[in-house]
Amino acid sequence: MGALMFPLPQWLLVIATIFLGYMIYRVLLSHRKKYPPGPDPAFLIGNILQVPSTFPEEKFSEWFHKYGDVVYLRILQQPVLVLSSMEAVQDLLDTRSSIYSDRPNFVLLNDLMGWQNASTHARYGPRFRKHRRFIHQTFNQQAVRTLRPIQEKETCCLIQNLIARPHDVSQHLQRFAAATIMKITYGTDVISNDDPLVQLALRAGKLTIQSGTPAATLVDYIPALKYIPSWAPLAGFKRNAAIVKETVDSMFNIPYEMVKNQVLSGNVVPCLTSRLIETCSPAGVESLTEEDEEDIKGVAGTMFSAAEDTTVSVLSTFVLAMVLHPEVFKQAQAEMDAVVGTNRLPVFEDRASLPYLECVIKEACRWNAPVPLGLPHRLMQDDIYRGFHIPKGTTIMANIYSILQNYTQPHLFCPKRYLDDPDLLDPRDVIFGFGRRRCPGRYFADYSIWIAVATMVSTVDILKAKDNQGNEITPEVAFAPGFVRHPQHFPCCVKPRSDNVSTIVDRSLVDLLKNID
Repeated sequence: MGALMFPLPQWLLVIATIFLGYMIYRVLLSHRKKYPPGPDPAFLIGNILQVPSTFPEEKFSEWFHKYGDVVYLRILQQPVLVLSSMEAVQDLLDTRSSIYSDRPNFVLLNDLMGWQNASTHARYGPRFRKHRRFIHQTFNQQAVRTLRPIQEKETCCLIQNLIARPHDVSQHLQRFAAATIMKITYGTDVISNDDPLVQLALRAGKLTIQSGTPAATLVDYIPALKYIPSWAPLAGFKRNAAIVKETVDSMFNIPYEMVKNQVLSGNVVPCLTSRLIETCSPAGVESLTEEDEEDIKGVAGTMFSAAEDTTVSVLSTFVLAMVLHPEVFKQAQAEMDAVVGTNRLPVFEDRASLPYLECVIKEACRWNAPVPLGLPHRLMQDDIYRGFHIPKGTTIMANIYSILQNYTQPHLFCPKRYLDDPDLLDPRDVIFGFGRRRCPGRYFADYSIWIAVATMVSTVDILKAKDNQGNEITPEVAFAPGFVRHPQHFPCCVKPRSDNVSTIVDRSLVDLLKNID
């Protein structure tokens, strides 16, 4: 036993020496090539200590003003390129999408999702294209028109809830977003936020975001860390990973099994999941392979979680802006009354006649970009851009936050800016991503946001809440850090615009339920 106790540190020393020599070699090699500008990296560890764990998009925006719209970093020895202008984003992620459409190998994410080989899932390849085809069948520009009755029905429920409980605005917005995508993805109705599937999805999303701490993401740059014992320093991510994985697995498996059992019994509600099951198993559900089931779970679960969180972010931002800028809300209401009147709810056909409302939605998307850094891309081969070398394997980050802050008076909520300058960049051309990785559910998300905003403008007043002394409470403009950026919780109140609002909403809901059935 004594012979086994002493050689181990010597082996660790040998390994550490080899690793250190390799790192030095990489550093010396990197100095031979001309890379884009960026902050000076520290020896061996690169810029890892310069990137904050919260609101990194704001630090990247500072570097944009100092170094330009293409900033080169090193996290340890992993090259990272941050793009902060539409020109750079379009040049690389759009025009050169054939080599910029891969995803980085997220070690922790792969473990959470149970992906042993990332190249067949998030990475750019046949499996990725298969998933996109699955999503495209339900969410392409033509197909989403058939989903509008569901979105409009859930919008009516949103207004009913706002009128019934006017101080629980954030919960009602959350239920609206969850109910809409849950019905389309899994064919099930959501009555309240207490729905077990909604709670499961919210918990999975929260835990996944929490797992993205600096210690956790470090494993993406040093994959060997995944093998360290759970009791070791920096292994907190590993101790939490089991809990997160269990929750994520449940979020993917439980609703899938529910739909699968409905298909088997012949009593299924048509939805994305049931259509994918039927597409993959023309000979019957029993013919589904393990890969088929994994694909269907992944597509359905990802669409549900992504659509729910980002929709809530935009709608919450809209409500906050209207509380702070009642003059904007009144102008939108005046336009709505002139076009739609006060005896019916707005519908999609009214959209072209409501240009100011369109500007309000654009500004809500710009004022608080829901996903400020988007999803990172990965360069698949060496490239040259503006005379600079970009090495294969570089992680590419589009700083959507910075792009949408590159406006006159960026912190001012001003929908009129789009009327004054019709050529101004439309934030909706930015927030859904770029190239072959652009969000495939963007048409669905766009209409969910539009119909919810339009119906709120038509039917209710959004007001400042009051304290116990009757004084108005002006909320702070503050946003919570995270992959999806939400406004910090703020008080507000909602009131129906007239006595007949409830009657109009109830009547519309009855008509929509007939069409859906």
